[in-house]
Amino acid sequence: MERTNLGKEEFPTKFVVNPQVKSLNLAQNGKLSNESIKKFVAICPNLQVLNLSSCRGITEEGFEEIFKRCSEIRHLEINYCSAITDFEIDSEVSKLEKLSAKGSGLNDEALAMVGKRSCRLLILDLAGCLNVTEKGVKEVVKNCRGLREINLKWCDNVNIDVVAWMVITRPSLRKIIAPCGFVPTESQMKLFLSHGCCVCEG
Repeated sequence: MERTNLGKEEFPTKFVVNPQVKSLNLAQNGKLSNESIKKFVAICPNLQVLNLSSCRGITEEGFEEIFKRCSEIRHLEINYCSAITDFEIDSEVSKLEKLSAKGSGLNDEALAMVGKRSCRLLILDLAGCLNVTEKGVKEVVKNCRGLREINLKWCDNVNIDVVAWMVITRPSLRKIIAPCGFVPTESQMKLFLSHGCCVCEG
């Protein structure tokens, strides 16, 4: 359902719940609203994979509804959703394993919530998130004990010193794409590799 002008026309008032739907791609539907998202997640309560990339009409309200309705969500893409900045996750612990939020409006408070509620997170892509600093990154790294990959490319407000801290603090990390400007020394590279982590320049 990518690029299908969803949201441009009024959503049907009558619909049937379909618990069999596990994956939904709604990317690049610029007219999609929070109200539309509420209806989609009500229809598909067992979603595990949801792509809302470039759905710029979605805000925190729609994002929060996903976690209220879809307790099985594991893979969520909100790339370039600039209206999503901060949010609450009501569920005590979500099952989220991959969050791709490239170019989104996510800030440090949002990352703190992700770290607090999504301790199963394995992959986090924050490329181009200009509202994120090392403070938010540290909250995720401290709380997500199984985190394996994190992308901080073009995160211009993240201090490059956080890279070494992440490698040492979170042994599960296997790949870090560092913020722009990070150029590791030979001794740093050896240290990172000794921890089993590949650090790529941003």
